[in-house]
Amino acid sequence: MLRFGLGFAIALALSSTATAQTAKTVIAASEPKPQKSRRVHDKAAIVTAQPVMVPPLPERKTAKASPLEPPPPDVWTTAEIDAAKARCTAALKGLDAVVTPEAPIKEGPCGTPVPIRLSRLGNVTFTPAALINCGMLAPLNTWIAKDLQPAAQRQLGAKIAKIEVMSDYSCRTALGRVGKKLSQHAYVDALDIRGFVTANGQDVAVLSGWGVTHRDIAAAAAAAKAKEEKLAQARAEAANAQRDNLRDGKAGAGETPAPTTTASSLGTPGAGLVKATRSGGIDKMTVILSGSGKKPEAAARLGGPDDKLLAEADRKSKTPLTQGMTAALSPDLQAPPPTGPRARFLREAHAAACRIFGTTLGPEANEAHRNHFHVDMADRKVKKICD
Repeated sequence: MLRFGLGFAIALALSSTATAQTAKTVIAASEPKPQKSRRVHDKAAIVTAQPVMVPPLPERKTAKASPLEPPPPDVWTTAEIDAAKARCTAALKGLDAVVTPEAPIKEGPCGTPVPIRLSRLGNVTFTPAALINCGMLAPLNTWIAKDLQPAAQRQLGAKIAKIEVMSDYSCRTALGRVGKKLSQHAYVDALDIRGFVTANGQDVAVLSGWGVTHRDIAAAAAAAKAKEEKLAQARAEAANAQRDNLRDGKAGAGETPAPTTTASSLGTPGAGLVKATRSGGIDKMTVILSGSGKKPEAAARLGGPDDKLLAEADRKSKTPLTQGMTAALSPDLQAPPPTGPRARFLREAHAAACRIFGTTLGPEANEAHRNHFHVDMADRKVKKICD
């Protein structure tokens, strides 16, 4: 009994201790933590309570737009075609013209909304029919009526019945121009004219009728100058060779023994005497023979080439140096431009075109235009081009 009571007492004591510790633990858990720990805990709580501040993401880079704008569509708008038709109607008003409307032309920057085929303007036919824009109608009509026909009647005795067309529309750059600027041909705004035919059948071609150009005269003068320089060089070389020959002859003469004298019935030296003289700018030798009078003999000219040497140089040269020595140009090149009726008409026609069109080019402009007139209505800010 005692043993049981002692065990119970120990168990009770242990139970009390455990209960006390448990209570202590509970009390400790319920008590507030020290100030420092609480501050840390509160700070953490505040931080986590605020929304997270995430920096904005960088903007996504997109591909840059191409600096080149997309090419325009190869079609004219309805508004552009309608406006061009209105201009054509106005241009044709009051003109005696035969034209055929063509489909709009659009090749990139080239073309026109309302091209036309011009077959006849007044009493002048175009062969073949010219593909132009309506803006060319008025200047062509003015040129024909006010200038070509009076000039043809005056110079050729008949009016122009036909204009021969070499080319019209062409989507290309301007000939001989730096860069990629388009020719007026690309805008259906230019015409190349090969020649004219009169009502009585006279053919006035630009190539054969214009005559000599200033380029031809300048080229002939340059060729003649080069030929003269070559001739002068040959003369100088011949003169130097002749001097060397004379110098060598005089040097050798001093080494030869003096001539011996032989008796003669006349009592004079048989070898004779030699005397140098100069007459009329020409060196001469006077030989006095025994028993005779004086016999002058002309020596070589020291101031110029020997005729035989010059002839030899001509023989060896493919182009004789002596040919055309006095004239720099042949007679036809020295003369002014041809004054025949065709040449006069073409020059009048060219001069009149310069007053009307924005650009007028002919045989004097360059070799490419030797065989035709080029006329167009380019808008010139300063002055018209006339070559």
